[in-house]
Parts: sequence; structure tokens; C-alpha cells
Amino acid sequence: MPERKTIAAYLEAVQEQIRWKRARPVLIRELERHLEDQRDAFLQEGKSPEEAERLAVRDMGDPVTVGTELDAVHRPRPQWGLLGLTIALAAAGAVLRVVFRQPYVREALVVSRALSTLGLGTAVMLGMYFLDVSRLVRHARAIYVGALAVGIATLYITAAQGVAYYTQYILLFYPIVYAFWLYTRRSSGWKGIFLSILGGVPLAAVCSVVPSMTGLSLLLLSGLVLTLWAAGRDWFGVGRWKGICAVLVLTFGGLTYLLLKGYLNSFLLRVMIALRPELEKERRGYMGWMLNMFWEDVPPLRIVSGEAAMSVNAGARVFGGGQEMRPIDFSHDFLPASMAVAWGWVPLLLIVAALAGLLLWLLVKGLRQSYLPGRLAVLAVVLTLGLQTLFSVALNLGFVLFSASMPLVVGNLQTVADMALIGLALSVFRGDSVAREGPGGPLPQRKRLRLRIEYQ
Repeated sequence: MPERKTIAAYLEAVQEQIRWKRARPVLIRELERHLEDQRDAFLQEGKSPEEAERLAVRDMGDPVTVGTELDAVHRPRPQWGLLGLTIALAAAGAVLRVVFRQPYVREALVVSRALSTLGLGTAVMLGMYFLDVSRLVRHARAIYVGALAVGIATLYITAAQGVAYYTQYILLFYPIVYAFWLYTRRSSGWKGIFLSILGGVPLAAVCSVVPSMTGLSLLLLSGLVLTLWAAGRDWFGVGRWKGICAVLVLTFGGLTYLLLKGYLNSFLLRVMIALRPELEKERRGYMGWMLNMFWEDVPPLRIVSGEAAMSVNAGARVFGGGQEMRPIDFSHDFLPASMAVAWGWVPLLLIVAALAGLLLWLLVKGLRQSYLPGRLAVLAVVLTLGLQTLFSVALNLGFVLFSASMPLVVGNLQTVADMALIGLALSVFRGDSVAREGPGGPLPQRKRLRLRIEYQ
């Protein structure tokens, strides 16, 4: 093989040996820096530019050997455990949808829908898993505009039907869209804080027009946590405590304004009814009152079968006073309550514990990321799924404030969206060994990389 005498030719030979395309730019940039340092050292010794470059290349070693070693070290890191747990929870949700289907729905139809949802969700999750998060970050503003456009477009398309059915699933991605928007505002000072919060207003407006209290709550709560997290790390460059105070003042100042203007009166009434459903048990408090009565007679383990199970599933159960409840669909938002009534609360606790374990696993790995946009993306995903879980548990325990489904377990398009979010988070872990801020950004693993590629 002819000797590679120039840095450019040497880097080209090394790059040909690295199969992971995402790793190539980072590794080659680092190798180039090291070669340039070596060249400069020879120049200081009085060597000519051509001789200095030749000696730097010679001291680095055979380019094929160097490239092969880098290829062996820097490979994608599969996340088999997290992938397997996610698919297992989604599969459990598919089984529950079949078991607790409505009596008047054909079993074959429910089975086909459950399987198609599981298959589509798995395919979407794997597709997101192989995405390059750094590319999404580089196009964060375009993603923000696109998410708004898609949300508005689906609202317009479904306006004739009067139900924004698909928009509610798109809203599940708004917290991570806001996270990417938030990242674009770093190092922008006080203006960055203001624009970060202002950027959430159009997203919140789409949630309100749907209307989706679930989507709005997910966006507002997760957005507040993400903005406080960024301010606490002085992303905006105004000081940590000043940034945190500014975010809190703007947030609670806006809430106070809405409260004084009376815009929150309806929401406060809903909270009161959710806390005391018996006050309107024949109207808006009916669901909460009914669930409270369910939970009064649910032991740790029980088996309800036959006509009794069908009666519970259809929501027509006779209580002590001989009053028969109106039929209710227990196959979607109230699937956990239906499962608890039929089997007891221990199986439900196991499902919730598995979901909590998945989210905690994601959170711990996410907070360990040195790649800040990736860490922010994982945090947004965990907040979205974690808040969904809390909302669903509260709903099924009788705190009926707004609609909320258990992540992954609900078994419809929400499961597909949830699996897509998890796939995006896992893509961060898959490439964390080569993650970087962006062009010209810091390379936190530079010292360790130099030790690996210095061959004599």
C-alpha cells in the first residue's frame, strides 16, 4: 500500500474503515486535531511544512489499523433491555384490550386492531431508534414550525367532523418539540428566557383549540420543568437563580392574570368536582363517584368471570341501593380500573411498577448524558410519559379532571405515539459515545479518544 503522506489522504483512509456513519465526522475531526497538533510540534522544531506533515502521519501509524481499531471501539450501543421492556408493556396492553373488550364488539376485530397497533408501534419505535438526534437538533426551528403546521392542518381537516381525533395524538409530541425550541434559545440572555416561554404559547393555543386538557397539561407542566432545568444550569447566561426566578415570575404572573380575568373559573370548578364528585353525581361528577364506589369493594386479588365480568366491563353494575349505573366504556381511559375490578389491585400495581421502572431507567440514563440536547430530549420524553401515567392513575382512582390514558397499555394510536417517543429517547443512548454539541462545539471525550488512537 502506498504511504499516505498528507493529513487529508490519511484521514480519508481512516474514514474508509469506520462503518458507523454517525461516528465518522466526530472521530475524523478529533483525529485531524491530533495530527495538526503533531504537525505544529514538528514545525516548531524547524521542519518544513511538508516534512512536518509527513512525520505527523508517520508517527500516527498505519491508517487502516487506526481506522479498524476505531471501528471496533465505536459501535452503536444496542438498548435491548429498554426495547424489550417497552415491547412487553405494549404487548400486555394489547392482551388487556382483548380481554376487556366491549361485549358487543367482535373478538376477531379487537384482536386484529391490537396486533396491528403493536406491530405499527414497534416499527415506529425502531424507526425513531435509528434516527440521528443531532440532525433534529440542527433543524429545531423547522421542527417547531412543522409541528405547529401539522397540528393546525389536522384541526382544519377534522373540523368538518367536529372531532379533532388525530390532533390529540400529535399533541403528545409537543413537549419534545418545545424542548428542541428551548435548546435554540440558549446563551440568549433575558431575551432567550422570554422567547423560550413565548414559544410555548402557539403550541398551547393548538391544545386549547382541539380542545385537549391532557395535551395542554402535558405541555405546560413539562415545559415549566424543562425551562426551570435549563435556567438552573444557566443556559441563558443570566445566572442560575436569576434565570429560575425570571421563569417562575413569568409563569405565575401569567397564571395570576388569567385567574383575575376569570379565565380559570371553569377549570377550578372542574377541580372541585374532581375532589368531591358526589356533589354532582348525576352530571359531571358521575364518573368519579362511580369509580369511588368501585374501589370501595376491590380486594388485592379477585376473579370476576362470566356475566359478572361482562357487567363490570360494560359499566353496568348494581350497588347497595339497588340503583343501576349507566353503561360506560371501560376499554380505553378506564382500562386500569376495569382490570382492578376484575382481578384486584395487585395486577394493576405490577403494570404501574413496570411502567415506572421503565421511566426511571430512561431518566437515570438520560441524566448521565454529556450531550445536552440528548439529555433534554430524554427528559422531555420521561416527563411526557410520566405525567400521562400520573394523570391516568389519578383518573382511575376517581379524580376525574380530564381524559387520560395509561401509556403503552391503552393499545391505540397513543401507544404508537408513546413508543415513538421512547424510540427517540433510545436513539440518544445508542449514539452517546459520539454525541457532541455541534460544529465547533466541545468534545467531552477528547482526552479518552486521543489515548485510543495514538499509535506508534
